Amino acid sequence: MHAMRYPALLLATLALSGCLHHRAAPHVSLNPLTATPKTIDSLWNAGLDWYRRHKWEKAATAFDRVELELPPGDHRILQGRLYLGELYVRSGSNLQGVREYRRVVDEFPTDSLAPEALLHAGDAYFKLWRNPELDPTYGLTALSVYTEVLTRYPNAPAATKARAQLQDLDNRFAFKDYRNAHFYLKFKAYESAILLYKSLVADHQHAMIVPTALAELITAYRKLGYVEDIHDTCAYMVRDWSATPQYKASCPGTPAAAGTDKPAAGAEKPAGR
Repeated sequence: MHAMRYPALLLATLALSGCLHHRAAPHVSLNPLTATPKTIDSLWNAGLDWYRRHKWEKAATAFDRVELELPPGDHRILQGRLYLGELYVRSGSNLQGVREYRRVVDEFPTDSLAPEALLHAGDAYFKLWRNPELDPTYGLTALSVYTEVLTRYPNAPAATKARAQLQDLDNRFAFKDYRNAHFYLKFKAYESAILLYKSLVADHQHAMIVPTALAELITAYRKLGYVEDIHDTCAYMVRDWSATPQYKASCPGTPAAAGTDKPAAGAEKPAGR
């Protein structure tokens, strides 16, 4: 009889020990019918209220919870994912934010919110590329996502914003290339600097740093005595950059620098060896 009692007592003790050391996780229902429409509305409005009050963590918790309760087809599911994406980015979890934005685009590509979600995904990557002189991986990814916005949603308002962001990215990539070229110029490696300046101008024709790059290209040509290349580069600059101080300082003897804006013949690209 004692032999029968001890196994039962041991099992009861182990069960009690398990309850003490492993408390059950709070139950969160995945059944959209668990909450009443009134409760769902209350959860949603709570999320919006926390968002307006900049209580990002509480807002994220509310939107995350309400998504579990919303019935299929409710447009607030997509809206909530946009909010969650923004809240993750605000908290520094940009890649989690991208996942929320991508869920909208990948699962509902024809919805009116999809272009905006894709744009925000690009913005999240863009923000991760804080310093143009560092690894450009996130910058390249942002470029790819913005280009996807233009390809998939060319007529959406998000496409206009994507074009502006692409120009900003182009300025950053150009500046990164400029720093490399300037390094060689600084240490008198003129031929290497010339190659990098010309590549910069060819790849980023409308970047803000281009006039400075062209002026330094002319400086390199002068150091090497490349008179014809100086003339050709000034002829190129007069087309788009004649009003810049870099042009007027680097090409003082040209008509535009002297006060007449008549383009030079054959001004197509910066020449050089």
